[in-house]
Amino acid sequence: MTLRVGGALSRRAMLAGAGGVGLAALTGRAARADDAPVVVGTWGGDYARLLHENIDAPLLEPKGIKVVQDVGDEAPRVSKIIASRRLPRGGQDISCMQPSSAYLLAAQGALADLDATKVPNLAHANKAMVTANFVPHIWSPQILIYNPDVLTTPPQSFSDLLDPKYAGKIGFPDGNNLYAMMAANLLEGGAPGTYEKARPVIEKLVANGVRLYPSTDSIAQAFNSGEIVLGVMWMARVFMWQNAKVKVAAAFPKEGSILYVSGMVVPKNAPNPEGAFAYLDAALTPSAQRGFAANMGYDPTVNDAALTGTLAQRLALPDPAPKLVVPDYVANAKQQVEIQEWWKKTVSKA
Repeated sequence: MTLRVGGALSRRAMLAGAGGVGLAALTGRAARADDAPVVVGTWGGDYARLLHENIDAPLLEPKGIKVVQDVGDEAPRVSKIIASRRLPRGGQDISCMQPSSAYLLAAQGALADLDATKVPNLAHANKAMVTANFVPHIWSPQILIYNPDVLTTPPQSFSDLLDPKYAGKIGFPDGNNLYAMMAANLLEGGAPGTYEKARPVIEKLVANGVRLYPSTDSIAQAFNSGEIVLGVMWMARVFMWQNAKVKVAAAFPKEGSILYVSGMVVPKNAPNPEGAFAYLDAALTPSAQRGFAANMGYDPTVNDAALTGTLAQRLALPDPAPKLVVPDYVANAKQQVEIQEWWKKTVSKA
């Protein structure tokens, strides 16, 4: 199975398994010192915590591999890799990001190719998500999130966010702008990777008083306070917030759900490439994958980490299965900067 961009993806395909060149020494000897830490550029909050609890502490520290987290937002992380790509040594060994950012960096020659001999668990990763430079870590469908006490009938479509009766009561993280654009484009039947049909929808969303939040975690607070009652979010977050007793539920939009994938890359000038590949392999182990599913609600990206019991039931897709749509990552990478500039002028500062 090859990566399909901009098309629907079945649940069976999502769960299918997947099937380099090692980095040369920078100075004629191994680039990794035995005591050199693996520097992981990551988001903070729950994601960083779960990386430590499911990968760093149980899988790498017993092997003597130290891990240091470099916490921050994705955009500065990508910019840092671009700015330092010609230096002999960069500042990170692993960088966590979405596929569009990985495509952008790969096009500039800033990423190392995966070495499958050093990442044996890559053989179990979903082939629809793997590229020559990108290891998929977790995935979740984008859904409509709502307060079931207020919306006694579940929302049916992204168009529900445009209903005047929810004016000023709709919201999502400002950082999810590209995914909101993709959902609006899907609503209007636009071709994947194009956004002209999405812009009028987003402008209507602004007119309906959409609220933008600085972080994903702040959405839970907004639902708790009653500030918003409807928005778009990852299904995984609904799982987490329900565990925290936040009044939220998930509904799959009839036009389809955009797929969210988070993964990891190794910058070409990573100071500790051997440690980086060890980290990638650990991230794909069944125990680590199940740990993220159990604690954060994200689905595994490998075929040997089947979920069972109540967890499997809670993360199962509804029947009949909804349409899952893979973004056009190549097109998104080319347009990401322009789209985000338009969003800042039209939405963020509205």
